[in-house]
Amino acid sequence: MTGAVGQHPRTVLWDLDGTLVGLRKRTFKTVMPLTAALSFRDLTPPHRFLRILPGIMRQVRGNDTEHTNTDLMVELLARGLGVPAEIARLRLGRLTEVDFARLRACFPALPAAVATVADLRAAGVAQVVATNPLWPLASATTRLGWGGHDPADFDFITSGETMRRSKPRVEFYHELLERLAVEPRQCVMIGNDAANDAPAARAGIPVFLIGAAKSTVPEECSRTGLVSTGNWPRLREWLGIEERSCSSS
Repeated sequence: MTGAVGQHPRTVLWDLDGTLVGLRKRTFKTVMPLTAALSFRDLTPPHRFLRILPGIMRQVRGNDTEHTNTDLMVELLARGLGVPAEIARLRLGRLTEVDFARLRACFPALPAAVATVADLRAAGVAQVVATNPLWPLASATTRLGWGGHDPADFDFITSGETMRRSKPRVEFYHELLERLAVEPRQCVMIGNDAANDAPAARAGIPVFLIGAAKSTVPEECSRTGLVSTGNWPRLREWLGIEERSCSSS
């Protein structure tokens, strides 16, 4: 299997929201904070939780410590709510393992994604879910299931418990490459968000953005010459799953 990326990649890195599963972004941005606030409502009034949550998320995104993102989030929640860290950890677990189910309508299945994952698996290509690791693993495996995927089909899923850096920082991709023990050109990154996914190119990883305009790709990423854009059929050609039709020239 060869395509525009040349010899087929050893590992495909998949973005999750908007790529492996659909994302109703406007609904999610409204419902997710409210869901989180309700999960913590016996510890602090929802209006107060909604005030402190954005600051906590900014600090987790900017994590430059040796703490995992989940450990840092627990520490910040405990401090902000004035509760023991173990209480904050248990409540965060309930949010991602139980209350997150309220968000199911935000994540429709994408048949093209399901088919492409299956074809890559049949070809023996390792696949990794390289989602932004701000939340614990349960939130990612739940979304994968809603999207028609079996989490067991992926060799690794980034999560708050395992990662210390997050998108769009290039350090996220360096950390992931080190964890996977692969070289940048042995991988490809597939996503839909130019701001978050294109920075993989700065780590030397070829990138394909589904449905993104070339004009949205940050200049420092575009300069690498490693970022391609297009639709699902074009992605499959790029990966070498499907050959370009003779009539398409």
